[in-house]
Amino acid sequence: MENIWFKHPILHLCCHVVFPSKNQFSHEILSRLVENKKQVYVLPKLGDYIFATSFDLWMSKGAHDIFAFVIYF
Repeated sequence: MENIWFKHPILHLCCHVVFPSKNQFSHEILSRLVENKKQVYVLPKLGDYIFATSFDLWMSKGAHDIFAFVIYF
């Protein structure tokens, strides 16, 4: 959202556009979008199935830690 190569053409077409900050986009807008889609598409389908979950965490010294959350249907 803060990339000038994206902003410039949009502002040229419509100068009244207000771009959210990166922080606002990631914490507010994206969170609401994910929650909305989860309520509409994911949770209604989960009620129809029996499922189990599995959780794994791998920690590596000097590398990235890996978190896995698996849902079995």
